[in-house]
Amino acid sequence: MRKLKGIALVLVMIVTGGCMMNAPDVPAFEDEFTREFMKSTKAVEEGFYLFESKTGGYTIWFPENAVTESEYYVKAGDQRENTSIMEVYGENLYYRARLWYEDRSVTEMIEPQLSLLSSSAGGYEGEYEEFQFGNNTYYYATTVYETDGGNQVYRFFSYIKSNLNEKGIRFTYTTSCNNFKDPCTIDVEQQEKHALKLMKSVEFQE
Repeated sequence: MRKLKGIALVLVMIVTGGCMMNAPDVPAFEDEFTREFMKSTKAVEEGFYLFESKTGGYTIWFPENAVTESEYYVKAGDQRENTSIMEVYGENLYYRARLWYEDRSVTEMIEPQLSLLSSSAGGYEGEYEEFQFGNNTYYYATTVYETDGGNQVYRFFSYIKSNLNEKGIRFTYTTSCNNFKDPCTIDVEQQEKHALKLMKSVEFQE
């Protein structure tokens, strides 16, 4: 019996090692912490792989050149998880997506959730656009502000609420110059399209 168990363990190690050896040569798999969330080495679409929350509560399409920032990661049981996705791209540009996931009855309280989201988005005081996509309801807004140095910072943010259960995510996407000392040019339309692509790729697990 021990011999069979030993053989089984060796086979598992070989298979696991093989999977890692065949992993795509991109930051999402090269970064050790980020790799823990990747559900498969097979792309869901060119440039995107499937990220699975450690709570098992949701999946999202993950950009191949992005990483999950371990310093911002927090998990509390299977009910709460904070995740940060960041990518440096183009000429002195970056974006960061922050996700606050919850699986609790408080997710049904839309106005308090939007209040928390507005605070996370720099004190936003405007209205939210509500729309349906897949099995989720989205409350979406955008804002832009200028730093003291005259740099533009753009935010696209939404509260994503499952229509099937008590799961929800507050999602903020921020993009600006990676280094404010140097100039940068942001394609705002392209970045909003990218932000919405990530938001709409969220699928809550039943």
